Amino acid sequence: MRKIKNIFFNILRALGLGYLVWLLKTYIKLRFKIRALYVGVQENQKSSSNMYNFRRNIHRLEKGLSYKDLKEVFAEDYIGETVEYLINGLDVFDKGSISWGKAVLNLYFKNVTPTKTIEKAFIKFSNLDQNYDKSLVPYPSNLRVKSEVSYDDLMGLSLKRRSVRYYKDLKVEEEVIKKAYEIAKLAPSACNRQSFNFYFYNEANEVKELSSIPGGVQGYTLPSIIVVVGNYSGYFDERDINAPIIDSSLATMSFIYALETLGLSSVCINWPNLPDREQKVRTKLDLASHEFVVMMIGVGYPIPDGKIPYSAKRSAEEVIHVNKKIRYRSNQN
Repeated sequence: MRKIKNIFFNILRALGLGYLVWLLKTYIKLRFKIRALYVGVQENQKSSSNMYNFRRNIHRLEKGLSYKDLKEVFAEDYIGETVEYLINGLDVFDKGSISWGKAVLNLYFKNVTPTKTIEKAFIKFSNLDQNYDKSLVPYPSNLRVKSEVSYDDLMGLSLKRRSVRYYKDLKVEEEVIKKAYEIAKLAPSACNRQSFNFYFYNEANEVKELSSIPGGVQGYTLPSIIVVVGNYSGYFDERDINAPIIDSSLATMSFIYALETLGLSSVCINWPNLPDREQKVRTKLDLASHEFVVMMIGVGYPIPDGKIPYSAKRSAEEVIHVNKKIRYRSNQN
């Protein structure tokens, strides 16, 4: 089969279709992720109770309600579907999303001038149970939680956070992982969808099997492992291909900082887009077609004398380019 494939690719190259060869080979390597995107978008568009669409719309309402000069009428094009999402998702969505959504919708209907479309949505909303936390709405910046964390404090935490590969033989309990996620969940997310999941494993056999899949975990044993999984059913268009990767990565960074404050350390494990490894992890985790692996994280209690690489970082002078001119290619000869 491989010989036939190579002959086919060589014929395409001979015909001057090298770019097509590259596209085909790239698709073969990325087919699981491309399929996840395709299936996820299809499921999103046909769903009448998609929590991620609901969360996106509630966030859009929040932004409208946060304008300095509030518009008398806005969100007419999606207020109806937002209330429908809520009604259809009452037995599906998590309680936090429902309470937040109701609070924002309540504030929205109080502040906009009713039109036929808005009035129709309001009637449906007013028939729902109105027992929810009404404080979950936009608030002034000066009411943010005060923090005593200084730049030096954060720098100290950043210096302490290293990729640790040698751990004590101690089991990592799920309670501490959930506690760390309480900080991670506050990371930025595109329209507050948070369309990703953390799959946590702390049984030795499971951890060993999972950590052997991506490669790169050699010479050390992980007490626990987390598989960060993106979910493309949270998006209605292929344009958002990067969104769950960015969102889950932002949450991961906050998560591993939080681990350090709880006495734990971590090591990020890169995930290669290799079909055989994709197939192994998909089978192991029984992932849905619209889900895909972003990365893995090893977690444990560090051995005090376990060595870590120095890993010198690039300087600000090298990375940050201030007001750099953009070079435009001239269309003139």
